[in-house]
Amino acid sequence: MARSASRSRSGAAQTRHSQAAALIGQRIVAGEWAVGVALPTEADLSRELDVSRASLREAIKLLAGKGLLSSTPRRGTIVQPHSNWNRLDVDVLVWQTSGGATKSFVKDLFELRRMIEPEAAALAAERASPEQRAEISETFEALASASDIQLSIDADLAFHRAIVRATNNVLLAAFQPAIEASLAVSFKVSRAGNVLLPYTVPMHRAVAEPILAGDADGARKAMMALLDRSETDAEIAAVEDNK
Repeated sequence: MARSASRSRSGAAQTRHSQAAALIGQRIVAGEWAVGVALPTEADLSRELDVSRASLREAIKLLAGKGLLSSTPRRGTIVQPHSNWNRLDVDVLVWQTSGGATKSFVKDLFELRRMIEPEAAALAAERASPEQRAEISETFEALASASDIQLSIDADLAFHRAIVRATNNVLLAAFQPAIEASLAVSFKVSRAGNVLLPYTVPMHRAVAEPILAGDADGARKAMMALLDRSETDAEIAAVEDNK
């Protein structure tokens, strides 16, 4: 019983420091604290966020690991230059769109996707095992039968995840969390209207069919066309950059 209570308290503490990190991280990414500026004192910030100093210290460590902050005894906790931020960190990706994705962010995001996904589709067409082809087919069918926007997004993520796995490239697989985070952000922006888009299923079918048929060039071209369409949708929903 005592061990169970201890685990419960530990989980609650972890949640509090994670929540504090998210609140601070969002404010840093939004520019509330400029690069080179020191955060408020530990006492003030813990009071403002309603967390213990111990939880706040853990939150600061977490954000330092993502490259957003550094702490020194004399200067305090300082916001780091953007070039130090781990832009592929899942949390940082999500925080960048918490107030709406900017047009420049959308541009960068789709440039990244074009560097990865068309070639991933081509490799999947060449290398996928029978089991991996079956997974791609099953995830596409789930997307085709999705009855609401969340089911559609979940199936879409699973479809793209299956394609990356089917490349059988272990280094690319290591980027899976960052790739999935970028996809989730992309879907969130491009489907901001919260409606099922009529061309989603046909365009994903156009990707699935050449992969299943072993047509690498066809898969590459279809994925590029899908990204072009998705970027157009995302640009419409994006907000203007801060001047």
